[in-house]
Amino acid sequence: MSESRLTRLEPPMKRACVLGILLGVACDNTKAPDHTASGDNLESDADAAQDSGDDAIDDGVTWHKDVSPLLEQNCTGCHNPQGISFDLTSYPETALLAEALVGATESGSMPPWPPSRECRPLLHERTLSEADRQILRDWSARGTPEGDPATAPAPAESEFVPPDEDLTLTLPEPYTPIGATDDYRCFVVDPQLTDTARITGFQVHPDNSAIVHHVLVYTDTEGIAATLDERDEGPGYTCFGGPGFNETSVVGAWAPGSPGYRLPHNTAVSLEAGTALVLQVHYSPAGDPGGSDQSSVSFDLADADEDRQSAFFVPFVDTRLEIPPGAEAHEEGVTFTLDYGINLQFFGGGPHLHRLGSSISVHLRKPDQEEFDCIMEIPRWDFNYQEIYFLKDPVVIEDGDEVSLRCVYDNSDTNPYSTGDYVYWGDATNDEMCLIYALAGLGG
Repeated sequence: MSESRLTRLEPPMKRACVLGILLGVACDNTKAPDHTASGDNLESDADAAQDSGDDAIDDGVTWHKDVSPLLEQNCTGCHNPQGISFDLTSYPETALLAEALVGATESGSMPPWPPSRECRPLLHERTLSEADRQILRDWSARGTPEGDPATAPAPAESEFVPPDEDLTLTLPEPYTPIGATDDYRCFVVDPQLTDTARITGFQVHPDNSAIVHHVLVYTDTEGIAATLDERDEGPGYTCFGGPGFNETSVVGAWAPGSPGYRLPHNTAVSLEAGTALVLQVHYSPAGDPGGSDQSSVSFDLADADEDRQSAFFVPFVDTRLEIPPGAEAHEEGVTFTLDYGINLQFFGGGPHLHRLGSSISVHLRKPDQEEFDCIMEIPRWDFNYQEIYFLKDPVVIEDGDEVSLRCVYDNSDTNPYSTGDYVYWGDATNDEMCLIYALAGLGG
């Protein structure tokens, strides 16, 4: 196979998050003018109202002064000309969507934030204030005035800082998925590292977002993936569940809706010199039949003199799934005791279910406790919005503590993705998973 393309880029990506469209109802709280009984006064008042109304629209909420800065802060990292779905950087396009924006933000469905706010505080929570929602209401009610570009404020700094793109790796050549449903393909890329690199952030740049379902990046220190690649025709090789060998670890995970991430709490995941990487891409060809893809991944790397705590991704997983047909709230899961003579710091993780998933959670119980404490929960699973979430304050899992992973599924007729049959663990979209890739470190 041909070697991967390797580039180094300096500027970071712009802000990232997600906003979707649902129909909503706009409202107008403009106060009506107080007219007198005089005909002359009524006429002059009407003229004045017309003039002042135009001025009020321009002086009130406008695209340039209010709406565009709000969307840039919260939405356009994903909703841009190169991003997902529709573009919210353009005034004409966004004006057509004004009522839908109001409906989506009023319902609380957008910006999407699947994790429970009742479990533990997370970093970079996405939410709009009541004042933010009122801006969208007023703009829609006023007829979406564009206003004067000169009134646009200076760009505000976002709490979320996307990862730098210090190292970018691109698939060796375009690949056209095989079949009509699911195609798991592994591609070997060589970062050409002569020294140990420490990963502090990760992002995926889908070349064809209509078919790229998710991406996992595995290490290969023994050259096994290259041998598997040579045996398979075409770019890469077929792989299910993992890269095809056990001597590996995960260094990056991405699924639709993820804006990328920086590792929290001054942590870094090490990548040894000479290590090859395997990009496992799950394709859903039905999104663009016959379409090809040549996606890339980028890494934010720590400087040599940076003091970082070593961390690693470890799977919390239950593979013994058996979801019966017709079950509306079927629970699966596993409880295990940490008994390796070590303590772990839990920094967060990336949950993963498929389309039958309803919720997923991780709980912790100390030996002297009767009840489990929540450490991460997605109470209303949405397959279309998956990412890695990090705790504001790491949780220490001490030796002897119990960890409980719970997943709930809906395989009833009310779920359009119901199979009408038993569903087990598997790689295909119509199979299921119960998995969290947890970012952990030793000690604490």
